[in-house]
Amino acid sequence: MSKFIASTPFINILVKVRPGAKPGTYKVETMPAILRVSQTDTIINYQIFDSGTDNIVFTGMTVAPEDNDQFSEESISISGKQLTFCDANTSKMTLNIMLHFKDDDGVQFMHDPQVENEPEGG
Repeated sequence: MSKFIASTPFINILVKVRPGAKPGTYKVETMPAILRVSQTDTIINYQIFDSGTDNIVFTGMTVAPEDNDQFSEESISISGKQLTFCDANTSKMTLNIMLHFKDDDGVQFMHDPQVENEPEGG
């Protein structure tokens, strides 16, 4: 009997969101703060695991440089609590992500984690 071996690397990043010092602002933390990817075709998943009493959801993301041939289009879960995409990780580079969020009142805000692509043997 043959065994299937998972060959796709998966990285889950935890996202914590708390109200900021001013009304309508938020403080976002990601763990890890800077993601280092070493394997090709890695699935990256940002997961809102703690937003206190606020219902915060993802609305999308943007990436710089925009024309980077590294990231697939993102997918947002039905609940809005997870944002997932694939990183080809074929070039050593730093990619600046802008995660887009919104709360129940429609207040939109962003957070800018980084992804360091460091292909093995590259």
